[in-house]
Amino acid sequence: MANKNKHHLKKRGPFWYFRKGDHLQSLETTLLTEAIRIRDTLLENYRITGRYNIIKDETLTFGSIVKRWAKIHSTKIKYSTWKDYRSAMNAHILPYFGDMLIEDITYMKVENFILTLGCSPKRVNNILIPMRSVFKMVFKEGLVKENVMMKIDNLPVEHSEIIPFSHDEVIKILDAIDPFYRNYTAVRFYSGARSGELDGIKWSDYFETMPSGPKLHINKTLVCGKEGKTKTKKSKRYIDCLSPVVDALLAQKLLTGNNDHIFCTKNGELMSPDHFREVIWKKALKKAGLHYRPPIQTRHTFATMMITAGEDIGWVQKMLGHSTLQMIFNHYYAWISQKTRTDGSAFMNTVMKNVGNNMELPLPSEGSGESGKIIQLFENVVQ
Repeated sequence: MANKNKHHLKKRGPFWYFRKGDHLQSLETTLLTEAIRIRDTLLENYRITGRYNIIKDETLTFGSIVKRWAKIHSTKIKYSTWKDYRSAMNAHILPYFGDMLIEDITYMKVENFILTLGCSPKRVNNILIPMRSVFKMVFKEGLVKENVMMKIDNLPVEHSEIIPFSHDEVIKILDAIDPFYRNYTAVRFYSGARSGELDGIKWSDYFETMPSGPKLHINKTLVCGKEGKTKTKKSKRYIDCLSPVVDALLAQKLLTGNNDHIFCTKNGELMSPDHFREVIWKKALKKAGLHYRPPIQTRHTFATMMITAGEDIGWVQKMLGHSTLQMIFNHYYAWISQKTRTDGSAFMNTVMKNVGNNMELPLPSEGSGESGKIIQLFENVVQ
């Protein structure tokens, strides 16, 4: 039965071909079920028209659609993003839906697929992103009557826990870390930059003599060894170099001053998050006697140190490259000093103090219109 199913089909590398007599045609699929369907279509069309051409119809499999989608979208997004999409497709989505007709994929089938993943909610949501993109394309093309992915909700995700280091712990880590990577780690702690931003930073991005002080120009990221755009438009920014950063960069010039990139490995290769975490970071924490926390905590540590010290929230936002102030409040509100919060104390200690300690505010009585007097009183105070 298997040989009969493969009649007129030949596999070369990962792809299937249709062969009949002298006619050889690539079917542009790696899936046997899809190859059989196309072969049958070719044979039927030859019987009708005398030519081996593919009859377009609505019975397209998800796998064949993904090939078309990949050709279009692989050139539109960052390499690192496409790498994640491709991984999700090959490891999870195609094995489940590849042979299924696109019009047969229903809401419940997608929900059942989600149950099989066994991943964290965040990973599940990321796996669904390329699938959403595929269905958006086929819906626009009119191959399906509805976009079933519009019915699929993302799973709720808890924000990663922020467990910053104290400044004393920062000093311990810098003392314990491999001296070759001490400058790199210091810049991470005292700039708040992301891993990919610092891994891709070049000496041409360092401006020592700016009127407002030395700055680093964050204008790209290095991910998976490839240079790409920053995470968001706000992420493209100039960041102020505090004195520990200036000192670290001055020392780093003795190590990599002749290179394009400021930071690299001992072997002269480009830095990467995996190299820093596995080769440098874990050993340093163990030597410093600290429990493991992921390297992202260097960024959180910068934010919490600055906010706790009373630095302007807008400046912290600019340094981190966050899109909005709300993101700062969402992540770091617990570290904002009580005196800078909206608890009324600032008003009471400034405006009301100037009014006088003996001033009595009239309390509004029902129907008395006294509330208007209070409003007028406050208008007089703040003028």
